[in-house]
Amino acid sequence: MNSHHLHFHLDGTHGVLTFDRENSSANIFDRPALIELNEKLDALSAHPELEGLIIRSAKPAIFIAGADLNVLSKLQGDKLRDLIELGQATFEKLARLPYPTVAAIHGACVGGGYELALACDWRIASDASVTKIGLPETSLGIVPAWGGTTRLPRLIGLPAALPLILGGKILSAGAAKAKGLVDAVIPRENLEAHALTCIARGKRRAKSFFHLHNPVSVAVIGAKAKKSLRQKSRGLYPGPEAALDIALASCTSPVEEGFRREREAILKLAARPETRQLLRLFFLQERAKKHRVADAEPRKIGRCAVVGAGVMGAGIAYWLSTRRHEVILRDLDDDALAKGMKSISKSYDESRKRRILTPIEAARGMDRILPSSVPVPLDRCDLVIEAAVERLDIKRKVFADLSARVRPDTILATNTSALPIHELADSISHPDRLVGLHFFNPVHRMPLVEVVRTSTTSDETLATAVAFVRSIGKLPVVVKDAPGFLVNRILMPYLVEASRIFERGGDPKVIDDAMLDFGMPMGPLRLLDEVGLDVAAHVARTLAEAFPNRMSVPDLLETLIAKGHLGKKSGSGFYIYENHSNTPNPVALELRAGGESTPSDVASKLSHAMSEEARRCLDEGIAETADDIDLAMALGTGYAPFRGGPLQNELNNPT
Repeated sequence: MNSHHLHFHLDGTHGVLTFDRENSSANIFDRPALIELNEKLDALSAHPELEGLIIRSAKPAIFIAGADLNVLSKLQGDKLRDLIELGQATFEKLARLPYPTVAAIHGACVGGGYELALACDWRIASDASVTKIGLPETSLGIVPAWGGTTRLPRLIGLPAALPLILGGKILSAGAAKAKGLVDAVIPRENLEAHALTCIARGKRRAKSFFHLHNPVSVAVIGAKAKKSLRQKSRGLYPGPEAALDIALASCTSPVEEGFRREREAILKLAARPETRQLLRLFFLQERAKKHRVADAEPRKIGRCAVVGAGVMGAGIAYWLSTRRHEVILRDLDDDALAKGMKSISKSYDESRKRRILTPIEAARGMDRILPSSVPVPLDRCDLVIEAAVERLDIKRKVFADLSARVRPDTILATNTSALPIHELADSISHPDRLVGLHFFNPVHRMPLVEVVRTSTTSDETLATAVAFVRSIGKLPVVVKDAPGFLVNRILMPYLVEASRIFERGGDPKVIDDAMLDFGMPMGPLRLLDEVGLDVAAHVARTLAEAFPNRMSVPDLLETLIAKGHLGKKSGSGFYIYENHSNTPNPVALELRAGGESTPSDVASKLSHAMSEEARRCLDEGIAETADDIDLAMALGTGYAPFRGGPLQNELNNPT
């Protein structure tokens, strides 16, 4: 048969099998690819004289990116079973080759790609930043079913494997080596040479984990894991629970039994509505990486500047520097600048300790940031992001000063979370270069950036801003310049309604637990404390001015702020924060005006507040599509992913 996915050649006494999917930038597994691999392995198994086999990729940034999810998402019943059985049988054939096999990994090696690597005797990875390794299936509502859930515990032990499988974690090469997922991390150019040393070591002997995988140990580990998983997922995500059951059972049974359990689990999970919504959000994220938003070609962004060294400014500067941008971090206050640089240094230390970055990468990242409390030349900057205090008068002055000191084509962006961006246009020359880039806190964890287009923003500026956001590893959603933009506009009615239920006598724990059970990552009152009551009130006031007939700031919120209860940062808000615990704040409890109990349908009331505002945003054209709104809320607030977003939830659960 003609080769569309694989190329084989002999290199002396060993073979090299290269994945190179035709007319594609990625290697993925679909039925034809698996059949071709299966036939290649049949031919290779007939040559026991070979000393070994190296499996590699010809793609510049991808080893194998797993299964073709477009195909997988459409399969049910016997067709899905056949595909899973084909993958399991093919990878088992690889595992049973009579000579040593080595996966020489460069680029993304995730899902089915890593399951193939698990079937090899040895796994080595390049130290390149594009090399990512892991099993993300449970985050999509399914399980690693081509042997991953069965094989990984046998490779690194059940306690080490469970967090990786249940959390769907994707790791850098260094972190993967530290956890035992690969045997070595080396420069890309040395991969094949090192693979030969692995071949010389022969077939890998299975590790013995009897002390961990005997029935008593497995029962203890399983009980602890189930308790932890329930606390995190509250039973809302069937994928991790199914994967846990498979991993526990597979440790004390033959490999074939593990494969059978994987097949049965994925067949059940694929039919669940939660899985359909999680896959939908995955495809929406993929669309956000590529969707054309303007009829213009983007310009390349090199050196950047960030004005304001507070939490957001420092977070943005850190993130840009990790993406190899030189960054000028500007703040008038020496103390604020020092505090911002200390925060950045701490972030780099954490990234180094977690092996996200190497010590050299972290040192170079810090070197790319130039802090300054005095004016410095900005004529070499392609982009300036303002992250100063949330006051329009101050921002006007900042932008007027920037306009006079940058090139006419330098893009000027603001990170404001709610203020009207168009009111800055008359402060600068060439207002067509003005745009909003609203990052979310903490910047290094939150994937969303709202790209805010004003009435003066040019197509080129918009296209450049969107391309820049994608280039730094974030996902852009384009929104219209309107009060609160999109995410805060939808979130605020939810937070205000939660405050009002509390104000009328609601129990804070009941309110927060109701939304945790709904699927939110944090209850609304806890979220208010995390954001800061003063920050939330500022956004609420902005929206109240715009929509006075249906939005106001709760009196209780204003009173708590006046008394100095600003949330977690001040040690108290709706809760008291001390000694790693939080209890309801007595001051807040005493401020409750009513004697009403918490309504039994609190989750319905609060989720409806978001869905209703999301519908208004769609009707007003704040975002282009309902999909954009659902994606933004899932990425920007952690809105229960398995529900698909506020508009999808409204569609599936009409009031």
